[in-house]
Amino acid sequence: MILKNILPVIVVTLVMGLLLAASKNKPKKDEIGNSILQLPKLYPIIGILVIIGGIGLIIFAFFFANGTDQVLAAVCSLIAIVVGLLLFAKGYISHIKLTDLGIIETTMFAKQKEIKWNEIKDLTFGKTSLELKIKSADKNIKAHMHLVGFDELVSKLESKTGKTRSQIGIPE
Repeated sequence: MILKNILPVIVVTLVMGLLLAASKNKPKKDEIGNSILQLPKLYPIIGILVIIGGIGLIIFAFFFANGTDQVLAAVCSLIAIVVGLLLFAKGYISHIKLTDLGIIETTMFAKQKEIKWNEIKDLTFGKTSLELKIKSADKNIKAHMHLVGFDELVSKLESKTGKTRSQIGIPE
């Protein structure tokens, strides 16, 4: 009973600790020296595992389940596959590039948004979502706290906007 209640808390705490530790690392650099901030490799790995679980569940649904169990297993497997694909895409495709001119976000659907440093109107940090929202007059870029190199982004924003970490609402 105790193991059933405590184990999930331990696993979540361990994973969150690993993700926050990874975000403290230095980001990758491209060929011209721009910083590339990307989610840790744990995101696409978990995405692949969830996809595999969804495929296993759909195999179970078609070959071993019957009646309403078959429908429920098929629906759950499709949900798992979609969630796995989203996690994989968010971790593998999505990234933020810091250039001399501004910030460029590539979304998980490979679309790009750019905000120049002088166009930044507002910076807010969601304590629940753990996302830093960078707003211009017509665009928004969201940077999750788990991004490898998140501290470099915050430092760059502090120097370019004059707002401190605490003014933005980011915990130390």
